[in-house]
Amino acid sequence: MKRLLLILLIVSSVWARDVEYSDGELAVRVVPGEPTELKFPGVISGGFKKKDSSLSIDRKDGDLVIFAQQELSEVGEVLIVRLNDGRSYSIRVQRATSESPRDNIVKIEDARPAIVSSEEEPAYKEKNFQYAPATQVSGLMREMILAAEFGKKAIPGYKTSERFSGEVILDDGAIEAKVARIFTGPNLWGYVINVENKLSESQKINPAAFRMDGTRAVSASTWELSGKPITNEQQLSGGHKAMVYVITKAR
Repeated sequence: MKRLLLILLIVSSVWARDVEYSDGELAVRVVPGEPTELKFPGVISGGFKKKDSSLSIDRKDGDLVIFAQQELSEVGEVLIVRLNDGRSYSIRVQRATSESPRDNIVKIEDARPAIVSSEEEPAYKEKNFQYAPATQVSGLMREMILAAEFGKKAIPGYKTSERFSGEVILDDGAIEAKVARIFTGPNLWGYVINVENKLSESQKINPAAFRMDGTRAVSASTWELSGKPITNEQQLSGGHKAMVYVITKAR
């Protein structure tokens, strides 16, 4: 009987993982086609994922079941999950490896106190979050990422222009960069730029290559690009592409 109990405990520890959440990203390992369950310390009210996400999600109360598709890139995808009590979580979903095997069940513990207790509200409603407004650099950067990667429709106080969409601003044989869209405000402008690696080997993006007059900040969905794809799977993973975000003073 004791031996059976020991075996059950060992099996349970292999399949389930308890995590104490702290500010930052929580990495969760998945295998395409197989479910991974996340258990949160409260009822889920909403969240964000990319508009062209390779993740399917089934939500019930405080549980989230994730199914990844083969298109999941090497760098993974970020989910933002928020609870009814105002607490939010940044979850990076990545492919399992031999060193980091698949998570079957992840139980998230959180010692942080509840922030708010209110009825369901739109996901983008600013008063639910302790973030800088879009009039500040950090706030505009966050809003651009939500618009470009998570499908947010508009940024309050900014006009969206796709007039220069597709215009090449950098093509040095190693990296090609094209304008995706521009957000113009009274004090700040934000540029979303699609970047693609043209070399067969991986390379890092140099932020200095995207500085322009009046630049206040440069960020990217990833700073390292995988080599130019040679298989369909590599092409679908999109590891050779990234989005670069540049904020400048208004012109």
